[in-house]
Amino acid sequence: MTANYHAISSPDKKTMLGRFSLPIFGYVAFALVLILFGVCTTLDGNSVLKLGEGANNRTRIIIPAGANAMMGSYGMMMDATAMCVMGFGFLYAFCRKYTWGGIAFNYLICGMCFLWCHVCTCIIHAIFNGEFVKTEINLAAMISADLVTAAVLITFGVIYGFVSPCQLIVICLLEPLAMKFNEHIVVHYLNTSDAGGSILTHAFGAFFGLGLTLGLGVKPKHIPEENRLTNYVSDTFSLVGTIVLWMFWPSFNGSLLFDDASVQHRVVVNTYLAICASCVTAMVTSHLVHGGKINMLEVQNATLAGGVSIGMSCSYNVEPWVPVLIGGLAGALSSVGYGHISGCMENLGAMDSAGATQLHGIPGIFGALAAGIVVLATTNNQYFAADTVWTEMDDNTNGKQFGMIIASILATVAIAVATGILNGLLIRVPICEKVERKMYINEAPYFELPDDEDTTIKVSSA
Repeated sequence: MTANYHAISSPDKKTMLGRFSLPIFGYVAFALVLILFGVCTTLDGNSVLKLGEGANNRTRIIIPAGANAMMGSYGMMMDATAMCVMGFGFLYAFCRKYTWGGIAFNYLICGMCFLWCHVCTCIIHAIFNGEFVKTEINLAAMISADLVTAAVLITFGVIYGFVSPCQLIVICLLEPLAMKFNEHIVVHYLNTSDAGGSILTHAFGAFFGLGLTLGLGVKPKHIPEENRLTNYVSDTFSLVGTIVLWMFWPSFNGSLLFDDASVQHRVVVNTYLAICASCVTAMVTSHLVHGGKINMLEVQNATLAGGVSIGMSCSYNVEPWVPVLIGGLAGALSSVGYGHISGCMENLGAMDSAGATQLHGIPGIFGALAAGIVVLATTNNQYFAADTVWTEMDDNTNGKQFGMIIASILATVAIAVATGILNGLLIRVPICEKVERKMYINEAPYFELPDDEDTTIKVSSA
């Protein structure tokens, strides 16, 4: 049987560009990326064709596979990419009226940010170092782009259904710059290592999203309850995304550490232990919080909290029970957050569609605090040095490193919220297509939908 499809007009025609705002913004943004990509990037030296010595020598030099250590992380890079495209994509299919929107707009963000992040790296380097150096496109740069893109996808979870594709493109151009700016502050000025991005990726993305909702003026009372409903099929799709994220999280945390096999191995093991622990405690806590029933929203999200919380300390040389404890506490904390904290946030007027604050924001902060406690408890400071070689810093102490971690948390939250608010205010200008309140979390204005899209059964509230 062939489904009949129909289209609904744009949600808000009160824009300077009308229904052409997305094509115009999209093509202009792509042209900007293309031009700056040519200016700001270059091919990695190991990828350039090399010929034998002599003017007339046309013999190509073969570079052995083992000569490029980065190639060992290709599998991990693809795992991290799969997390962004498939994991987050299916995870955001939970609302019955935004299933296509969650998957498709997640896909759009990936395409834009995977390219734009390389330009942002060049720009931030020029700002802080006072010299223009092109970004070398290689596996390391691509992995870094995955980590930055993940932050934007986390933000998308907060503003899920509140922004138009046109506004999403603007966010994709501005948030990576803000994130790379914060990353430079934390790593190079505050000397804080965050291999798995507990605060640099997860907390930043969540709090940037909260700042965006403040700048946009989105309130829980503005959202039609009908549009917040899920159904059995959409929740099942979302659970598939959870499983993809859960499987590949060790690669996400360890992919950049290709130059140190022992540290990369430690990251993978610690992440695996932590995310297993959060899977158990999140489900048990959900059963407790909801009076004997497991809530599917918490299974989809809180079970992943261990991967978020272990991000900063996953590279530490600790006993195996430490990541199990951190992941277990994070899973329980996240599950309680979905059960109680999300309701308190909405009563205070803060809106977070996909609960990114409970999955990424709070566990990210908790993970950084846990790393700080580990630092205070250790007797050898070489395991929390700022660089990935983990050499001992002569002027570092346990207390000083703990203070740096606290300062990094405060700086990240402040920069994320401030830049998020500014971004939210910017995309309210009339030139951007906006979403009417009655169309929040409703994909109908953006897709040609089958005529039977409303025949699903409402079973729960997201």
